[in-house]
Amino acid sequence: MPESATGYSPLRLSSPSGLRLEANSNGSVRRFDCEAVSLGLFVGNEVEGGPANLYLRRRANPIEWAALLGPSSPTRFHLDAGGRLTGTGTWHGISYSLALVLARDKPVWFWHVHLEASEAQEVDLTYVQDVALASYGAVRLNEFYVAQYLDHTPLRHPQRGTMVATRQNQAVDGRFPWCLIGSLREGLAFATDAKQFHGLATRAGEPPVGLLADLPNRRLQHEHALVVIRDAPINLLPKSPVAAGFFGLYVPDHPEATAPPDVQKAADALGLPEAAPVEIKTRQTRRAAGTDTGVFADTGTLTDTGTLADTATLFSAAPLLRSLDLDTEELRKLFPPPWRHEETDKSGARLSFFHGPDRHVVLRAKELRVLRPHGHILRTGLHTTPDETALTSTVWMSGVFHSMVTQGHVSINRFLSTVHTYLGLFRSHGQRIFAEIGGQWQLLHVPSAFEMAPDACRWIYKHAAGVIQVRAAAEHEPQELTLSVEVLSGEPVRLLVSHHVALNDDDGSAPGAARWHRDGDTIVLVPAPDTDLSRRFPAGRFEIRALPGTQLEQVGGDELLVLDRHSRQQPFLCLVTAPAGATGFTIRGGLVPAEVPPPLRVDASGGLI
Repeated sequence: MPESATGYSPLRLSSPSGLRLEANSNGSVRRFDCEAVSLGLFVGNEVEGGPANLYLRRRANPIEWAALLGPSSPTRFHLDAGGRLTGTGTWHGISYSLALVLARDKPVWFWHVHLEASEAQEVDLTYVQDVALASYGAVRLNEFYVAQYLDHTPLRHPQRGTMVATRQNQAVDGRFPWCLIGSLREGLAFATDAKQFHGLATRAGEPPVGLLADLPNRRLQHEHALVVIRDAPINLLPKSPVAAGFFGLYVPDHPEATAPPDVQKAADALGLPEAAPVEIKTRQTRRAAGTDTGVFADTGTLTDTGTLADTATLFSAAPLLRSLDLDTEELRKLFPPPWRHEETDKSGARLSFFHGPDRHVVLRAKELRVLRPHGHILRTGLHTTPDETALTSTVWMSGVFHSMVTQGHVSINRFLSTVHTYLGLFRSHGQRIFAEIGGQWQLLHVPSAFEMAPDACRWIYKHAAGVIQVRAAAEHEPQELTLSVEVLSGEPVRLLVSHHVALNDDDGSAPGAARWHRDGDTIVLVPAPDTDLSRRFPAGRFEIRALPGTQLEQVGGDELLVLDRHSRQQPFLCLVTAPAGATGFTIRGGLVPAEVPPPLRVDASGGLI
């Protein structure tokens, strides 16, 4: 397996107060903890970042915005000599710098931001932080369950404006973790769930609704706990820098429900020396002062320019393939009538229907307007009793062709990661496909139509240059999962099939690249040494095989997803095919040996074999 030349590992910040934060090279938050409690709800990664972010908006018509953290950010980051994560960048004539500072004596964190403009303009800042306040194991088991037990309470501070207090009502080792998040200037508006900030827009590939409009200033306690604070507008004048930022305060145990007097706890944070604005020096300044070490403290490496190389990735930079609606004639050709249980909206537009003995078709218009997305579970084999050799996969209409792929026990024998969140906050989980159309990679996302059958699903992508069909199925003899891509009309396409591999523990979030080797048209993947899977199955493996006629141009890891082609040691396997009209792969499990005698099974008519 090719090794990374960078020796990448996450950037780690810690404080004597117990706060620990891991950051990706693009400044996004990977993990955020205080002792045994996870402050963040989701684990960020190098190819997408994570939900936590700082947003800079120009209050123009229309509103323009930039994320200051993550692979799509213009910011370049480093750890300074004081162990602070700092970054600098420019955007629309605004020079900015930011610093993440962990307080020494109390579990408090600060995001300090300095802005300076070349011409007068009005801007504002928004801080977004996903919140869990639970054990890491509980978070990774089910983020939705953790979020449902969080209580969010807006509080009003006489000088600092709106703040949001969050309390975990499900006790963690007998204690009730609590946090308070607010502005270092004046908080003007808030939200408490990603459903308010992102809405369904992000899932459709559109900007978060909370960036294009005002925040709701209303508490919502749903399934994607996300504290959002928007600062008061800032009038930037030339050569007149402005200091701004946000803070967060963590309390390990808050036995009582949040009450208005709790806003006074903000003084515990605002009175700390770390609350003062931070002077952020460029590397050139550090060199002149003789304080430049040239390294990221204990981890990470600098390029010759003192910052990490361009961190944009296909998941952050490649557009989503724009799928078009199918007309009635096209639908009848793809999904032969008679149709039944046809569903339409108030205007009479078709949304979904059933056809054949066991097939359900959902159209793009419905997927984009329902809260719960459409998906399906596939299982290989015809056994009537539990069979440890069976493969299972969860597929989703939004272009997730296989995910949560397991052989045997669904929680511990996992090959591909599961999809976290149904609002489109992550797109790299599971198996995804980029198609090269019009000279650029485009991600297959929400299709024109999605068909579900007991043992297979089909995605139809009608786009400006043709029609692409994708089919995922669970086969029985032999037991394997299949993926096939066919160009129904248009030119042959090159594909990049991405697999987020979960063999190395923590559903693909454990640091380290996927371990694989190639054997002709078969790619063999094995767990890393000293992982749960390698201990249970020392000879365990999964195989991905190219179907006859499928030509592989490249096989690699996450370096094929990062635009600078430098691996960040993320657990991805990527397959690039030659342009073709038909392409396909199979997935087979090699963890659990076949049972002797085999379990009872049924034939196609339902009779025992």
